[in-house]
Amino acid sequence: MKLAIVISHPIQHFCPQYASLAHHPLLEVKVFFASALGFKKYIDPNFKREISWGNLKLDQFDHQFLNGEVILPADKALDAPALDDALDLFKPDMLVLHGYFQKFQRRAYRWGTKKKVKMAYVSDSEQRQKRGGVKEWIKSMYVKKYFSGIDLFLTVGDANEEYYRQHHVPAGKMVRMHFSIDRALYRKAHKEKKELADRVRAQYDIPPGDIVISVVGKLVEWKNQGDIIAAIKALERQGVFFHLLIIGSGETMETLKNQASGLGGAKIYFPGFVNPEDLPGYYAASDIYIHPASVEPHSLAISEAIYMGCPAIISDRCGSYGPSDDVQEGKNGYVYRCGDIPDLAAKISSLCKNVDRMMQFGEYSHKLGVEFQERSHGGFVRDMIEKAGL
Repeated sequence: MKLAIVISHPIQHFCPQYASLAHHPLLEVKVFFASALGFKKYIDPNFKREISWGNLKLDQFDHQFLNGEVILPADKALDAPALDDALDLFKPDMLVLHGYFQKFQRRAYRWGTKKKVKMAYVSDSEQRQKRGGVKEWIKSMYVKKYFSGIDLFLTVGDANEEYYRQHHVPAGKMVRMHFSIDRALYRKAHKEKKELADRVRAQYDIPPGDIVISVVGKLVEWKNQGDIIAAIKALERQGVFFHLLIIGSGETMETLKNQASGLGGAKIYFPGFVNPEDLPGYYAASDIYIHPASVEPHSLAISEAIYMGCPAIISDRCGSYGPSDDVQEGKNGYVYRCGDIPDLAAKISSLCKNVDRMMQFGEYSHKLGVEFQERSHGGFVRDMIEKAGL
């Protein structure tokens, strides 16, 4: 089957998946980009620094930059008029579309509709955020109409599937794919987990046996890293001490550093932006991964953390938890009420007081991570072909 993937620009966690799909015996894959964002260096407004990704594996799958290797913003105006001719030339059996808000994606949708080519859809949309009003109702009507022309939905988790159900997508049109991570990198890192953990802990002079908590993400208001600091301060008053790694860069860095001042036995470190190739070591050094965001459809960091065997504590606004998702409450982690510091502190304390449970959670996290990445890197393909009737 000839599969055309239409996506705005090279994205660090999707490109390794494309490399895997390019070697699948049932597929001939070509990826169409509208922008060289990420392949070429650009200034990320949230990280507040120049970014380019070194793990894109572009040499491992067929692809085309439709506007040349030009950096264009991945916003709603993004388009590539050359897409129509490129798809005519490739003659795919199926299109994979990512979202609908860009002109580029709507162009692909129109092409697929006109040519009567099967279309699959990928997004991380969910409805765990506070939304409502006339604009949301109008948007919902548009989305339902748009979805009526899609043949298959490649879903990434429980909250994502609930979103589709609320927009009248039948279960028979859904295939669980899971979001991908760089599986080759993380597979190797997990085999070297102790060495990586020792290296990172030594870098920050963290004694063996001390509990390390980590959080990964842009330092912006909605990521709420300060909630972890507040929880650690509350636990410190109870005589419980931890090490916290706040990994990332952004506009709230100084605010968080000020909040972290005045601690007693607890210690907080700010490694700054860490290259994706080095992140596995930080997860390896972590006993618990926490994701406190108030806006987080389906976090790449959570998927990476569970692959490395971290128990996870995440806010109820994250789209990564559910009975068949990255965080399964009581099995490999806990979900707390977003912004509720006492609830977060209680979840941290509960997990740390039971070392056996913490280890069991970590083992189950890795088991889920391996299972989900096997599916994301090709295991979903037969189901996709069968459900699409190809």
